[in-house]
Amino acid sequence: MPNKRLLIVSFIFPPQLLARSLQLLKTANALTEAGWDLTVYTADPKLLKDKLDPSLEEKLDKRIKLIPGYTFENWFFSNATASLSLGMPDDKYVWRYAGKKALKKLLEKESFDCLASFGLQWSSHLLAREIKKLYGLPWLAHFSDPWVDNAYHRRIWPISAVNRAQERSVAELADKLCFTTEATQKLVLGKYSPEIQKKGLTVPHCYDKTLYPEVEPFPDKLHLVHVGSFYGRHNPLNFFQALKILLDREPRFRSQLIAHFVGLDPSKYKSEAKALGLEENLDFIAKVPYLESLGWMKKANALFSIDVVKNSLLSKLPDYVGSGKPILAVSDKGSPTWKYVEKLHGLTAEQSDVDDIAEKLETLAKAWEQDPELKAYLYTEEESSFFSSKNTTAILSEALLSLCR
Repeated sequence: MPNKRLLIVSFIFPPQLLARSLQLLKTANALTEAGWDLTVYTADPKLLKDKLDPSLEEKLDKRIKLIPGYTFENWFFSNATASLSLGMPDDKYVWRYAGKKALKKLLEKESFDCLASFGLQWSSHLLAREIKKLYGLPWLAHFSDPWVDNAYHRRIWPISAVNRAQERSVAELADKLCFTTEATQKLVLGKYSPEIQKKGLTVPHCYDKTLYPEVEPFPDKLHLVHVGSFYGRHNPLNFFQALKILLDREPRFRSQLIAHFVGLDPSKYKSEAKALGLEENLDFIAKVPYLESLGWMKKANALFSIDVVKNSLLSKLPDYVGSGKPILAVSDKGSPTWKYVEKLHGLTAEQSDVDDIAEKLETLAKAWEQDPELKAYLYTEEESSFFSSKNTTAILSEALLSLCR
């Protein structure tokens, strides 16, 4: 079968150091390996204010054609209008308008079999919507997180009304609507007609085994690692409290346990750590390149995540799984993250229950005393293959091929 040509629209893409960019690195590479010819319209990284990671660009398959789109992220006016948008999805409107012109020029010269757009940013879907209207390309819109139903969006009328109208226009016009968990799919599509609900597709986030560096594990102590930042009501304070409870209850672990927060501003929580007497047991490392963060996962005895989202899967969880290390999920009971970690023999603790977190930390610490490899909490490669890029790409590729037929 000759290669199919796929046009991708995504404001976020490598080398941006963002969760969506990391997932697209693995997805785009895997799609290329699966026989797709990819052209990606994205934001020009030279014009972005977000932190960039050159190592991501180095890992991107060289066969992927990139079209960098104009944006003025560093301008005061752009930042001000983004703030005033109060959650409206189209604060990247300059990039979207430039993209419509650039893609019309492209499509006058080249043909594509399929179109895919990836949010965030939601402007990516709005640009793809315009291309769909103009050229009728089969279109898969990948939501990942909820749009209107996002727990972090402020519900301010008429902003909410604009969000609802724009999401509905995408849901009605796209041929496939992709999500990373069944819970997110049901949350978003449950408010629409059965015809729109039939467009739903679940493709989980993924890991790529080839990206993990070879590193030596930490010696001596029990090293727990968390990778990623915190925002909104999402914070590690309950974990701090739980760690203090454990160390007060079992003082020997004060010299044996350290929790590393990789990607967290070292100045942000140091006062809380000092107030709780945890300076020697908490380690804060500023944001690091993505491949280095994978190295931290490989060095750890165990990994832990902290989240407050009930219907979405943490995008870093598949990377945790790909490292092969035991996982403690501090989450809402029954969340997608909670359920997947339970399937992989990991520990789970209710994120609002400090005593529960302390109990699970104690369980993990005592298990490590008996077995530093924590074999009771390990999982097989077959069990973790659900999140492998090969598996997830096969699902996505089949969905795209079905649109091309």
